[in-house]
Amino acid sequence: MKGLIFCHPYCGGGRSDKGGALADVSRIALSRAIADLLLPDARFRIRHWQTTVRDLVARGWSPVQAQKQIKPLPQSTVSIAILPAEILHQIFDQLDDDRQALAACSLVCKKWQGLSQPRLFHSIVLSTDDIEHSIQFQRFMLESPNIRAGIREVTVHFPDLSDWPRDRKLATNLMADVLELLPRPESLRLYGARFSDYRVKWSRLSNHFRNAIKTMLRRPTMTNLLIDGWLLDVNLPEFNAVFAGTSLSLTSVSLLDISDGLWGTSDLPQSPPSTRLQLEKLTVSNTFTKDFRLIEWLCKPESIFDLQNLKTLHIEESRNDSSVTMLAEAIGSSLESLEVNITDESIGLNHSTCLRSLSLNFGVFYTELYYSSIPWICDTLATAPLDSQIEDLSLSLYITHPRNTNTRVFPPPPVSRFNYDRWARLGAVLSSPKFSSLSRVTIQLIHHGIDARGYSAIAAQRIGDIGAKIVWKYLRDDSPDGGDLEHP
Repeated sequence: MKGLIFCHPYCGGGRSDKGGALADVSRIALSRAIADLLLPDARFRIRHWQTTVRDLVARGWSPVQAQKQIKPLPQSTVSIAILPAEILHQIFDQLDDDRQALAACSLVCKKWQGLSQPRLFHSIVLSTDDIEHSIQFQRFMLESPNIRAGIREVTVHFPDLSDWPRDRKLATNLMADVLELLPRPESLRLYGARFSDYRVKWSRLSNHFRNAIKTMLRRPTMTNLLIDGWLLDVNLPEFNAVFAGTSLSLTSVSLLDISDGLWGTSDLPQSPPSTRLQLEKLTVSNTFTKDFRLIEWLCKPESIFDLQNLKTLHIEESRNDSSVTMLAEAIGSSLESLEVNITDESIGLNHSTCLRSLSLNFGVFYTELYYSSIPWICDTLATAPLDSQIEDLSLSLYITHPRNTNTRVFPPPPVSRFNYDRWARLGAVLSSPKFSSLSRVTIQLIHHGIDARGYSAIAAQRIGDIGAKIVWKYLRDDSPDGGDLEHP
């Protein structure tokens, strides 16, 4: 014990050399010094004095008495509530796909609630279907800035506007308030009734609602926009004005049935917009034959959308295949993935030199039982460049017509009734050196009760060696009719 030294920076006053006295150091100060030394987080350094245990005992210091004066050590409480926010964020990142677990985490404590609850609202739906619940939810969102900050995907749904229930205007205004206050949205989807005389019209929306949508599109985090069934009843300059000022981060746009034939080329803007949105993915659908002018407009340099860097194009329905060819030519070599629902003629792939994925779909009016779609497939593939880079080809076609669903009136025809010479032609086209990069072909046969597997077996024999790369799929009406079936 002779060599034990006690040092503490807070016991000021006298300094004791070897054998010196501690006349000006109280017992309480010493006991506190010893207590500090016992604490795990004590920090000390020699400042004024040093002494030995023998000097302390000579002046009446008692270890027992000092022990009584030492304050008890604080109890260290171990709790998940004290975990740092950085660790909690990493934990909750692993639970983003488990809403039930996130909901349970939000009930642990206020700290956990503040960090986990916004993750439950990454994706929200704002609708006017149920006015009362819509108003309650939107008021909750307006009162919860922490939750609004966590919203990434927003879906807005307006039903058929044939009637205007009480409080719909209030619900719509609150909806606009919510959209306007979202700080970091990434995706906006606007849904309405496609086939209705009471569709949502852009011109009939309030200025507040239109400005709320434009505000969202200007957020630097916005990357995806889908408009489905909303009618943009505007001319071409006004169309550009709708998207003027949109964030350049918006690279994916889907325009589905946004026109009813009001589009035209006579009212072009005076000059191209100063800033154009460079899209990487575009999806377009037109239900009416006269709406193909929208696709023509997208090809023009006066359009707000710049398609020079477009990588993915999906035409759900065009009603004018020549306009699709025009669009593919305008895009040029940047196009890597193309999916088209062909209407009545083949499309051209001459300028799509970097195309790697091609999907051709055909409707119910061109079935293999009557008017085959295979000649159009062959004609489209013939337009591909000689050094084609297509690796993945997908074909979806009807074997029978939907009117054959009543098997008692229209019994399924035997597979021997079909003409398989067309499949031999398709096999010859796919086996040509032009498609040497082709690694996978998927053919989906849509039917109404025939022996689709028997049909594909005969077709595979006629198609030749390329059949080794084909994966056959079957779809009966709108219900799956089995899994994949590969032919060696």
